Amino acid sequence: MLGHYIPPVNFPAVEKEFIQPVPDDYFIHWLFKYKCVTCKKPATEINEIIPRSRSKNSILDWRNRVTLCRECHHKYHLNGVTSEKISEMKTKRGEFLISMGRMEYV
Repeated sequence: MLGHYIPPVNFPAVEKEFIQPVPDDYFIHWLFKYKCVTCKKPATEINEIIPRSRSKNSILDWRNRVTLCRECHHKYHLNGVTSEKISEMKTKRGEFLISMGRMEYV
């Protein structure tokens, strides 16, 4: 079972390289450098791009998980998650990782 790892405010971003990507919360926060992929504020939430309600395995796929601030997480789920929102979030995920120099994780 995966636990929820939410780093405290001003948490020092430890640059520990991971050999094998994993879906745990620590890795996901590290991958996105503790920032919201939408607005770049400090991340407080981990979101599954394809919601758990649509796929029980979505939480187990690290490529399906992104970090968001509380406000962006609320906006993503407001009025339901549509295929357009999923597509847009996948694009933002890729663009964010490239901008952070983590192309190998796209």
